[in-house]
Amino acid sequence: MVSVSLSTRVAPDLRDRLVAEARARRVALSTLARDLLAAGVDGPAAGGGDDAVQNEVRCIFAHLPPEAGLRREICLSLARTVEQGGSASIAAGKALLDEVRVTQRLFEPEDDWDEDLDEDEDEGV
Repeated sequence: MVSVSLSTRVAPDLRDRLVAEARARRVALSTLARDLLAAGVDGPAAGGGDDAVQNEVRCIFAHLPPEAGLRREICLSLARTVEQGGSASIAAGKALLDEVRVTQRLFEPEDDWDEDLDEDEDEGV
């Protein structure tokens, strides 16, 4: 296979997010960029699979303060384990739900929790 070099300019905040994601995946920035480009054109890369759980974690943490960053990375790691399947994914799924619940209690405004509790009571939870 012949490879070619590609260069692009991105905003500093996007680069920072890409670097953080590359570190979280333990791959080089260029490898992450290649995989993301391929996924955009061809769908998920071989072995990449569906990252719906990771996407859900990113959505949960999107509105939380930067101080929740370490917990975000822990949750993303757990999400990757869940997506890999197998027996480890069951324990990782439980740990992920617990970690998200604790993180939300620590970092979301208390008013949000009051509304969530009221909704849970209405649903019989």
